[in-house]
Amino acid sequence: MFFDDVLDDVLDDGIFTPALLKQIESMYRRADPAHDFSHALRVCKNAREIGQAEGADMEVLLLAALLHDVEGGSKGSTVSREEEEVQLARRSKELDGLLDGMGLSEEAKDSVIYAVQVHSFSRAVSPRTLEARILQDADRLDALGAVGIARTFMTGGAINRAFCSPLDPFCKTREPDDGRWNLDHFYRKLLNLESGMHTIKGKEMAKRRTEVLRRYLQDLEEEIGEG
Repeated sequence: MFFDDVLDDVLDDGIFTPALLKQIESMYRRADPAHDFSHALRVCKNAREIGQAEGADMEVLLLAALLHDVEGGSKGSTVSREEEEVQLARRSKELDGLLDGMGLSEEAKDSVIYAVQVHSFSRAVSPRTLEARILQDADRLDALGAVGIARTFMTGGAINRAFCSPLDPFCKTREPDDGRWNLDHFYRKLLNLESGMHTIKGKEMAKRRTEVLRRYLQDLEEEIGEG
């Protein structure tokens, strides 16, 4: 099973212990289903693949990948910039305590926390470190492909967002509004992620997964028409 395989890979890296993974998993207790511990494991898998190709500091990278959404709460509602800053401060404090207990150097600890702080798409930060750039790529990859489609509709259901505009489902004649329609999220965000990838490996992976989105939209249009 994917979950067990990724956990085994994480343990084989020698960075984590079963007890530490249990502790990290517990920190996702308030996460919504699209940003839970299984999401963190998928991001970790993506990050490992990119990091090995890019020559990253794997300890910093994999820690940041597993911790990037801890104590983030639900992503299903709109959060103001002020509320986001409060969440970041709480998350940094939580991470600081956990990383102190691991005996990381101050430099490594700061690198992990920095990558976690700037990973979010909504913050629109261009990272200054390789590990933070890879984490952004790895996280955004989980918004693409078959998993990305599932997560889009999972989140849409959680916030009671309608499936699509009945008049123009595929945004042919209007600007996308993903506050109202699930399909609009593809045009507002997901189809644009590939162009923002930082790493060569990330771009390759994003290209394949974006093609999955495009095929889905083509198949859907054949089924439901243009509106």
